[in-house]
Parts: sequence; structure tokens; C-alpha cells
Amino acid sequence: MNKTLFKSNIKSNWGVFAFIVGMLMIYVSTSISMFDPESADAMDAMFAMLPEGMIKAFGFISLGTDLTTYLAGYLYGFILIVFPIIYTIIVANNLVARHVDRGSMAYLLATPNTRVRVGTTQAVYLVGSIAALMIIVTSALVGMSEAMFAGHLEIGKFLVLNLVTLLVLITVAGISFLASCIFSDAKLSLAFGAGIPIAFVMFKMVADLSEKVEFFKYFSLYTLLDTDKILNDSSYVLTISLILVVASVVLYSLGVSIFNKKSLAI
Repeated sequence: MNKTLFKSNIKSNWGVFAFIVGMLMIYVSTSISMFDPESADAMDAMFAMLPEGMIKAFGFISLGTDLTTYLAGYLYGFILIVFPIIYTIIVANNLVARHVDRGSMAYLLATPNTRVRVGTTQAVYLVGSIAALMIIVTSALVGMSEAMFAGHLEIGKFLVLNLVTLLVLITVAGISFLASCIFSDAKLSLAFGAGIPIAFVMFKMVADLSEKVEFFKYFSLYTLLDTDKILNDSSYVLTISLILVVASVVLYSLGVSIFNKKSLAI
């Protein structure tokens, strides 16, 4: 890994990172402040008054009556999917394809760095920054929950939920990274690197609308983020975690390999 390039990535993308973290902090603080352990049923009833299709599409199928399931239902069905996608789409495209498209990759490769080292550095930055994003969000959620509702959050289960969420986000980001390595044109990289993750979100939303279109869930990686199973079924967590880790390794390794072997017009 190249430390100079890694630091350059931090400087180049800190604005996007800060914006996404800021937006998530707003939702985190709002979601926790809205929780009232004595009127959780009333809150569920309030959401029930909204159109059923909209509720299901945005992942608010049930907010639960305790803090853990409430946060799982409020944040992990849509919000903690969409905002990281925005970050991933922008950053993954910038890491490889944009450098090639603008010609700046020539300067990187003119230094004593192999393509594998450059590609690996970019992959490590993408994974590391997503992990940092989730660590900040998780820490804020746990800290604020304990400060406002001490003892109400099942921290162990909640950390597992966030770990699985992180693995899903890293895997989806691997698709965007692979697209960035395959295409030298930044527009094509963005089209596929953004199109596939967005399609995953759309398929998940459609699948949640009705049992008649539930089969769409098989076309989305986000279907694996089943909060109920993650919170209550350890075997499910182990199985999908292994699948996601393997898929991530394959995607990032394939991306670096393709970048290493392809012809670059630089």
C-alpha cells in the first residue's frame, strides 16, 4: 500500500465523507430523540396511518417496541443504505476511473509504484473509509442511546447488526470499485458503479411493496440485511457474513487484477 496516495485520497474525499457523516448524524440524533419507551406502540400506530406501500418501500415495516428493534426498523431499512451508497458511488469512481480519464494516472504510475500497489491502496481506502463511516455512526448511536435511554439498547445484538450492515456496504462498494477498474471512461464507470447499487435499492423497495412482487428481493444484495433475522438468528448472521466476506474479497481482488492487466491510454 502507498501511504502518500492513501493520504491524498483522504484529502480529496474528506468533503464528501464529512457531508455524509453530517447527514447521518442528523438522522441518528432525530431517530433516538423520537423514541419514547412508554409510547412505542403509539409511534407504531402513527406510522400505520401512512400509506402502506410507502411504509414498506422505505423499510419501516415495523419499528418495534424496544430501542434496539426501533432503531433497526427506522435506520437500517433505507437510511443507512442510501447515504453510504451516495458516498460509495462518488468515491469509487474517483479512485481509479477518474484518474485514468483525466490522465493523472500516468503520474501515479510514473512513480516507483506498481499497478497492483496503486489498485490495492485505492481498494483499502474505500473499504477503510466505509468502515470509518460505520464506526462513527455506530458509536454515535450507542453513545446517544446510553445517554438518553440507559440500558434500553441491546448493545451486543446492535453491534452485530452494524457489522453485517458494514459487510453489505463493503460488498456493494466492491461492485462500484470493480466498475471503476474495468472502465477507463469515468462516465461509463459511474453508469455501472452507480446503476447497479441503485438497482439493488429499487429491487428491495419493490419487493417490500407486495408479496406478488416479492421475487425481486433475489435481485438485491440489500435483501440480506434482514434486521429481524440478524437480531435473532446467529446462524443466519454467520452464513451471510461468510458469503459477504468471500464476495468482497473476490470483487476487490478482481478489480485490482483487471486494473493491473488492462491497457491504459495514458
